[in-house]
Amino acid sequence: MLALHNQKSPNRFILAYHKTKLSNDKTPKCKLKSMSGSDTAKSGIQAEDIFRTNKNIRHSLVDFFEKPIWKIVKAPHRSKSDNIIYFADGTQVNIQNKKIINICGRGDSFDRRHISKTFKNQFIRKYLTLLTLARPTKRTTRMTKIQKQDFINLCNQNIEDIKQYLKKTLIGEKNKNDYWVIMKTNQTFSTINLYIIPSKVLYNVIEKSIHIDIRLRTTGTCLHISQYIALQRKGGSNTDQSPNHIQAKLKITNELLDICLQIL
Repeated sequence: MLALHNQKSPNRFILAYHKTKLSNDKTPKCKLKSMSGSDTAKSGIQAEDIFRTNKNIRHSLVDFFEKPIWKIVKAPHRSKSDNIIYFADGTQVNIQNKKIINICGRGDSFDRRHISKTFKNQFIRKYLTLLTLARPTKRTTRMTKIQKQDFINLCNQNIEDIKQYLKKTLIGEKNKNDYWVIMKTNQTFSTINLYIIPSKVLYNVIEKSIHIDIRLRTTGTCLHISQYIALQRKGGSNTDQSPNHIQAKLKITNELLDICLQIL
């Protein structure tokens, strides 16, 4: 198991790894009706707005960072972060927000990029294209069982490439993301619980859980690089303006929430 101990200051985060490995979190089945892609996106944008404007959230952030906040603004378009917190002392932190309703399902999208900007290894990119993009139907893949096993072996032989992908998607490259803030709420936002974790700590946790897997049946169209991270086609219809984009999904489990600090 993993335990994260800290007091209010984010500088006091200490990640303690015990000898036991991350358990395979048995996620309960969703009882709520799943939202469409567009509804999920709209709900996520609404959650980001609430993060910027809600007084209770702001007070919890002030208590956590132990200094007054000047303003919280939306991050520039195409930034890795969603919001930027500016403090009264002139410092700032970049925040990636994630809203969840259920601890279940395949997870929620947190990164989208062109296939060419995913992995360094060209053969990983080619296999990922065959698995996720060049599909005969929406729910099936042309990749055979033998090819899938070969793809798994290829990824295992290039773990450093897998790690660099995780790092640039969870933390970023140039304007790095400092913290992840997870908002656990309901469809009407009438109740809100807020969890925070440094991006580097989240990366370390997921990096330790790397396990390459692809479901061998024809409907197995995702590359799982951890029990928490799955890669798939971005989604959308046949008229999608970004047909060559890969979407990364983060599956937030109770175990992941346990290593975050609940601040609200």
